[in-house]
Amino acid sequence: MNLELDTATMRRLRDALIAGGKLQATADVSDTPALDERALASIRRVEPFAETMFLMMMADGEAAEAERDAIRGALLLLTHGYIQPAVLDDILHNCEAIVASQGVEQRLQTIGARLSADKQDRETAFTLAAAVAVADATVASTESNLIDSIAEWYGISNRRRAEILQQLES
Repeated sequence: MNLELDTATMRRLRDALIAGGKLQATADVSDTPALDERALASIRRVEPFAETMFLMMMADGEAAEAERDAIRGALLLLTHGYIQPAVLDDILHNCEAIVASQGVEQRLQTIGARLSADKQDRETAFTLAAAVAVADATVASTESNLIDSIAEWYGISNRRRAEILQQLES
């Protein structure tokens, strides 16, 4: 299914996420505290979203800085700014290692199973992946194909994914 990802609303979401990620990336991290239980819980909570966005960022074979900024911005929003920039980058490095060892399809299956009980989480991950797809101002065919795979593995029907993307456009 070929869905239109490059819509005005998706561009606004992308711009907001990138702006937030750039602000956090320039923050001073010299006094980053050790992770406490709250930080660890926040990381566990956002891991499936982070990895879904990471997979989208790598779908075209390039990790554009705008895509990284969009991911940072999304993670900041999801954790209410609680996670420090260095930790956000560590999360992305961990995603890279896991994907390298297990592959994209295995990761989509695993994340989809983790998110399967919560419809809102599945749809949020899908929406954030779409935002990352348009972050570098072009949507490659590999990114479009991956958004279809994400919807499939995360249990989002063709009708529902079209609705989500249409709502984003409205």
